[in-house]
Amino acid sequence: MKKHIISLVFIFPWLLSFGSEPANQQKNLDEIISRHIEAYGGQEKWDAVEALEIRGYFTGFSERNDFYTLKTANGKFFSTFNLGQHRLQEGHDGTTYWTIDPWQGFDYPRRINKAERHVFMQKTELFTPFYRWKERGFQVELKGTEEVDGLEMYVLTLTRPGMPEETWYLDTQTYLVYKSITPWADFAMAMVAESYYDDYREVNGLLLPHYMEQTFSTRHTVTEIGQVVINPGFDKGIFRMPACKHMEKLDALAGTWDVKVEFMTRSGSMHAFDQVTVPLKKRAGMFCRANISYEVNLPATTLYTLTYNRHSNRYQLVVYNELHSTTHLFDGKWMDGSLVFDNLPEEQQNEASAPSAGQQPLTQYVFTFGDEQTFLLERNRSANNGESWQQVKRLTYSR
Repeated sequence: MKKHIISLVFIFPWLLSFGSEPANQQKNLDEIISRHIEAYGGQEKWDAVEALEIRGYFTGFSERNDFYTLKTANGKFFSTFNLGQHRLQEGHDGTTYWTIDPWQGFDYPRRINKAERHVFMQKTELFTPFYRWKERGFQVELKGTEEVDGLEMYVLTLTRPGMPEETWYLDTQTYLVYKSITPWADFAMAMVAESYYDDYREVNGLLLPHYMEQTFSTRHTVTEIGQVVINPGFDKGIFRMPACKHMEKLDALAGTWDVKVEFMTRSGSMHAFDQVTVPLKKRAGMFCRANISYEVNLPATTLYTLTYNRHSNRYQLVVYNELHSTTHLFDGKWMDGSLVFDNLPEEQQNEASAPSAGQQPLTQYVFTFGDEQTFLLERNRSANNGESWQQVKRLTYSR
C-alpha cells in the first residue's frame, strides 16, 4: 500500500503540469500577441483607424516605379503599381476581388482565383494579421522560438478560414514582425513567398514598416513606403471592379420599368396586347438582363441578356424564348443613336447567297433611347437578307 502512495506522489504533479500545458501555451500566445499589437501603437489607436493611404516606390521585374495603395479597416482595398513596363490595378470592394493585369493579356478587370485571393487577404491587412484575429476566425498557434539572422524569434502559424497556413516570425525583444513565409501567387500560379519587414517608423503614434523585401519563385520585389496618411478622404467607388466602358453607356437601363407590349397586326398597324412591369438588372458594368412575361393569346416569357464582347468589339444580345425553348445570339453596334442587333453574317451575303424559300427570315432588335425615362425595343424581320426590315413587335419602356 505504501508503495502505491509513493508512486502517486510522483505521478500527480506530472498530471497537473500536463493538464495545464495547453492553458499556459494559450496564455503565452495571448500575451505575445498583446505585446505585438502594443508595439505597433496599441489596440486603442488602431481601433480608431478607418483607412490607410500609402504611397512610395515598388521595384518589380528590376524596375522601380511609384505605387499607390488604399485600404480600410473592414478589408476593402485598392492598389496600382508597375511590374516592368505594365501598370497593374487590383482591388476588393468587400465582395469582389479583381485585378487588371496587362501581363496576362487583360486590359480590363477579371476576377481572381483562390491563390490570388489569399495574397489579397494579406495585402488588405492594416498592419498585422494578428489584429483582431479571433474575431475574424483565424487559427493561431505558437510553435516556439527560433534564431533568424542571429536574432531570437517567436514562431507563430496563422490560418485564415479556407486558406493554407502562414508562418510569422516576431522579434522576441521588439515584438515586431521580422519575417513571414506565406502562400503567394505569380501570374495566378500558387507558390510560397519569403518576406522581410524593416525600417519601422512612427506615423501619428502608429508604428509601420517602411521597407519590405520579398522573394518568391524567381521573383524579387522591394517596397519602399514614402508617405502614410491615416484616415484619408476617398471615393468609395475606387474599390469596385471597373465597369466595361462600353456597358457604361447603358447605365440608364437599370431599374424598374412599365412596358407596353405591341405587335403588328395583319392590317399593318401596331396593336397593344398587354401592359407589364419589368425589372431590368445591370451587374458590375458587365451585362444587362431583363425577364419579361406577357400574354398575346398564349403566355410568353422572354429573357434578354445584353453584354459586350471584347474579342469581337461588338455588343451581343442573347434572347431566350421560354414558350418555344429557343436561344438566339445577335451581334450589335451603334447606328444613328440606336443600338442595333441582328443575326446577319459577318460579311454581308451577296444576292446569290440570299435566303432561299423555306428558310427562316433574319431577325433584328433595335434599342432606341429617348431620355432617362423611356426607351424602345423593337423586333424586326427581313426576308431579303437584310435589305429591308419589317417591324413585328414593339416594347415601350417608361417610368
